[in-house]
Amino acid sequence: MISPQDIRERARRLWSSGGPLRAALIASEAASGGAGAMGPPPVKTSREAAVAEDAEAFAPEAGSFFPCPIPFRKPTAQEWLDRFASLREAVARLHAESKAVCGAGYAIRYREVAHQKLGRLTIPERIEFESIEDLAECANETEALHRFIEMARRVRTQAPRMLNWMAERPLAALASADLLPQLLGIAAYFQTHPRPNRFARELGIAGVDSKFMENHRAVVSMWLDCLLPAQAIDEAVRGLASHGFERRYGLRFEEPSIRVRWLDPARRLAGFSDVVVPVSELAAHAPECDRFIVTENKVNFLSLPASAHTLAIFGGGYGIELLRALPWLATRPLYYWGDIDTHGFGILSRLRQHVAHARSFLMDRETLMSHRELWTEELSVTRVVEDLAGLDPDERSLYDDLRHNRLGDRVRLEQERVSYPLVEQTIAVLSASVRSNV
Repeated sequence: MISPQDIRERARRLWSSGGPLRAALIASEAASGGAGAMGPPPVKTSREAAVAEDAEAFAPEAGSFFPCPIPFRKPTAQEWLDRFASLREAVARLHAESKAVCGAGYAIRYREVAHQKLGRLTIPERIEFESIEDLAECANETEALHRFIEMARRVRTQAPRMLNWMAERPLAALASADLLPQLLGIAAYFQTHPRPNRFARELGIAGVDSKFMENHRAVVSMWLDCLLPAQAIDEAVRGLASHGFERRYGLRFEEPSIRVRWLDPARRLAGFSDVVVPVSELAAHAPECDRFIVTENKVNFLSLPASAHTLAIFGGGYGIELLRALPWLATRPLYYWGDIDTHGFGILSRLRQHVAHARSFLMDRETLMSHRELWTEELSVTRVVEDLAGLDPDERSLYDDLRHNRLGDRVRLEQERVSYPLVEQTIAVLSASVRSNV
């Protein structure tokens, strides 16, 4: 015999599918004459389908969801004979916690049967949730149901097109119920000011700032996708990371920056020797220099020795990808200095995808072998082991030795461990090179 606890667990599983909320919303809209605008029911997720099969009661149409039957196995005549006392107690306990006694919850339909030896028995024939309120009571979600109903009421009057979203994603809607004032404010603003080209901080929407957008961009994105016309959305932007949210809906964001430093004491960039510049602004102003030096380590970047007509660029790991936005890098010699390990050669290979003529320095076998006492072990999580197309023959030979551990286990020479006099000597050689035409 099913127990009240079994029924409560069944109610929680049904609730977690979102089906009851959706059915209740569609029924409510149908009663108010607005169901036609909500569209067809969505395809059930695998989780919803599993709940449906388990409960044998999940129905895609609102009209057939309630009353919602709760399947249970009825005891056989022999079981009643063998366990009469315990089954009678189970039926009594089931009745004591039913809607008939508690005012809400599961309802029981009884029928009388004639038992050959026990006489007439009154046994449960059907157990069901007659309404969404009854199911919510059993699932301990009455308060959540009230929040959902109130949310639907406000959405119906202020953003009726979002009712369809509430029906398709009832649990997501419920989870965002406390955000409704801000969501309504965002909806109204963006419909009036599509692609505003402002920071979220500047929009002037009550309760909405950059932190709100950052924390709730997933649900805000759902709303904007439902409400905005196609021309107000950049459909080419799919993900929300890497400022995808801002780019998709036309908000401003802090663009990536690149740090550069003149190694020539006589040169300045906008009056400064060491500056951090937004990529777009740096791309628009080609520095007048003979060569560029890109290095990965910040201390090395700051301590590069003086070099006439030379601009140093701080790479910062795979942030090297930002350099693809600087078209003038292709017009001058560019030198790259990274760690002598598989990761360093991986970055060099990626750099050459954007600046094919880039040359490495202090990343050769001679430098590595002359600093043997300063070798460390490369972290496994940063190691690169695949073939790299962007290396010259000498670099590829050393890279192969490193990735196959021919010189030792995960050999690494960090660039900041290279002898500083050797750095000064190497930079001096670069400085002595013939000046390119600017």
